[in-house]
Amino acid sequence: MTTQTQEQTAPGQTQKPPRHGTALEWAGKYSVYLALVALVLVNLVVTNGFASVLTLENILFGAAPIILIAVGQTLAIGTGGIDLSVGSVMAFSSAVIALYLGYGEVAALIIAVLAAALIGTFNGSLIAFLKINPLITGLGLLVAVRGLAQAVSGGSRNSIPPGGLFTWLGTAAWSGIPAVAVIAFAVAGIVALLVRRTTFGRYALFAGSNRDAAFLTGTPRNTMLVSIYTLSATLAGIAGVMASARIGASDPSFIGINLELTAIAAVVIGGTPLVGGRITVLGTVAAALFLQLIDTTFVMNDINFAYAQILKAALIVAALYLQRSWKDAR
Repeated sequence: MTTQTQEQTAPGQTQKPPRHGTALEWAGKYSVYLALVALVLVNLVVTNGFASVLTLENILFGAAPIILIAVGQTLAIGTGGIDLSVGSVMAFSSAVIALYLGYGEVAALIIAVLAAALIGTFNGSLIAFLKINPLITGLGLLVAVRGLAQAVSGGSRNSIPPGGLFTWLGTAAWSGIPAVAVIAFAVAGIVALLVRRTTFGRYALFAGSNRDAAFLTGTPRNTMLVSIYTLSATLAGIAGVMASARIGASDPSFIGINLELTAIAAVVIGGTPLVGGRITVLGTVAAALFLQLIDTTFVMNDINFAYAQILKAALIVAALYLQRSWKDAR
């Protein structure tokens, strides 16, 4: 399967005749997959203990929340916007878990995800109806929601009693494949189908890439924007639940820190332009796995983790350069 099966181009954009076979086009589409495979092969050769079920589990446990928030971020960026609140929303859903554990773990999980969704609805409404720039609303909510999470939790870490649903989510795995990774991949697959096969994808891109045309043609732009930011926050809420389950605690001071930047990196490296107009879900998933693998590589080889952050920044710049060069070449 190529990225073309996961892409949707905005119907309002003017299409130029593609120049197939160029190096930039090829690199723009497939570099993330080649980089992922290459890094796996390098680790198999140089990293002791890499070829093990435990390593696979750890990579996928770490990647699952990133995949979820990156998929939501892909939709937001696909509309020409951005959602900087996802890391803080993860923290808020974690804090809500601790508040409602007395009602049972299932109730706490559902309420935590619904609370996250409400933040997304609020964010989307500010963008759609009040015409506030998504960057501004995202920055505001990034600070405000993190503060709210710390306020409702008292700024403390609260342990989740072992042996129940959250313990299962944080530990369940089959042949090295964690349950949370199965959930994340399934969600990504569903979103990819929505983008490619339904009017949801076409409306989403149309609403963001050509707003005047969207208005003239009757595209439900405001509804789409609210829906997309609600979905992004919902996925962040689920990611917060996963992170809490993994550490066995509600910890809003730790969970989701800087993950909004990781999600944006995954989107850009995966091939979705920051200016919107195209969505590449499969590329985002591959990039999320690649970024998590970079972290694992540095940790297992006892390399200063700061260099991993520098490498990620360099990869983002390279991905943006490829996108710009590919666009100019076309």
